Amino acid sequence: MVEAPPRDAALPSYDLLLSEKNVKPNERHINQTAGLIEQTLAEFGIPSQVVGYQVGPTITQFAVEPGYVNKGESEDARSKVRVSQISGLQRDLALALSAKRLRIQAPVPGRSFVGIEVPNKQSSVVRMRPILESGVFHALNSPLGIALGRDVSGQPVVADLARMPHLLIAGTTGSGKSI
Repeated sequence: MVEAPPRDAALPSYDLLLSEKNVKPNERHINQTAGLIEQTLAEFGIPSQVVGYQVGPTITQFAVEPGYVNKGESEDARSKVRVSQISGLQRDLALALSAKRLRIQAPVPGRSFVGIEVPNKQSSVVRMRPILESGVFHALNSPLGIALGRDVSGQPVVADLARMPHLLIAGTTGSGKSI
């Protein structure tokens, strides 16, 4: 962990910003959702297993490992489930999980599984103070470091504004982008 550099006395204290409230993930709900994913895929003839999950502020990403399908009577006739078969069931999975939207990342870069991102029942608020106090922010060591938020797994996302040729801020009209 990178130690925080000393702050200039002219800068306001971090105490002006609210701290983040730790929200524990609902293990029961996560296990039920994982079971529903496996069950729904099995109903469509796709054997799979949920091997992990990452809880973020607004979504939970389930790591789904595709299984094998028997093409004949011998063991040599087994073949791995194609990723396109899983991603083709996006709407059916959304219906089974009662989710408004669902994102399938197939495959997750650098991993041997498919990521299924399901919205959390309750989103958690991402506060600026914990990101500014994080080791990732201090490792930037830049006078123009900016706190962007948290990623899918809840880790702080920061950037150096001096190294960006462009910055795009998305949002609806009247949502306060120019502020």
